[in-house]
Amino acid sequence: MKIVLITVDNEEITLKNIISAVLTQTAEAACDSLSIKFIDNIKAAEIEKVLAYKDDELIFNGYCDCQKSTVNEKGFQTYIYARSSACLLVDNDAFAYTYNCPSALSLFQAYAKDLGFKFKLPNVYTLKKYEVTSGASLFGAINSLVSMISGNGIRINASNEIIMLEASKDILNLNSYPILSVKSIINRSEPISAVHYKKEFSSNYDCHTYSKSAKDLGFSRNRYVNLISLASWQRNYKISKMIKDSFKNYKCLEITINGYCSSELYQRFNYESLIGKFDDYLLLEKIYSYDKNGEKCKLVLGKNIDVKEVNYVD
Repeated sequence: MKIVLITVDNEEITLKNIISAVLTQTAEAACDSLSIKFIDNIKAAEIEKVLAYKDDELIFNGYCDCQKSTVNEKGFQTYIYARSSACLLVDNDAFAYTYNCPSALSLFQAYAKDLGFKFKLPNVYTLKKYEVTSGASLFGAINSLVSMISGNGIRINASNEIIMLEASKDILNLNSYPILSVKSIINRSEPISAVHYKKEFSSNYDCHTYSKSAKDLGFSRNRYVNLISLASWQRNYKISKMIKDSFKNYKCLEITINGYCSSELYQRFNYESLIGKFDDYLLLEKIYSYDKNGEKCKLVLGKNIDVKEVNYVD
């Protein structure tokens, strides 16, 4: 792993004495994070940007949030915590506005283009109104529109490209990886079986969406929500997201491999061993760690489930 620090004076420092480095990528988080401990004496240099490479491939491109240097009887050590470039979109608010028939491209041009990001999303648009409310971040403004229309969120890669976070078309086999440990987790405490809601002109919770998959699996967990203020397309998205999100921790695999895993988040995997057969699991989180003992990567995967929604009205 190669790490390059860039100071506020635009000086580049390539670290030569890294104690440890941990790169975390999570589908639920807009920003990747990188924490580093090293003993290179960078003196009083103030770090602005951090780049990380694996075999000459850029795997992290971000900004320093926190920098701590310590001197004691053991010597000199510096700790740096950085977030990926998506932090520029997360930390800045979008201006409130109601758009008529917006597209992902029009929101990108309004909120992200001037910050140096590149548009790599498909042609996502709506013929309805879309409101960006006060307090929404630049990332949230774009992500919400794309999610409501396509059902998929967005992600910022190390090349500053805004891409769709969607399940891969291909399925890889984890049995070919150098696996160190495997943990299987089943969590039945969260899945929702039905959402009962009010919409315009409703006085009771007389509209219902239930998950056939949840029913078939024996779940009976109901939620009641007031959605009168939402347009129909936003309402349908919110309900669908509630049910789908409730299943994200239902069946999980935690697999630690030796070395680095280059697969992107939402890559689909199969795996089979003594603890069972696991078909079609999504890569939800990658934690790559590097230290004097070598490198390893923890993969957190969740079962890719079709919740099979059914709607009806009393």
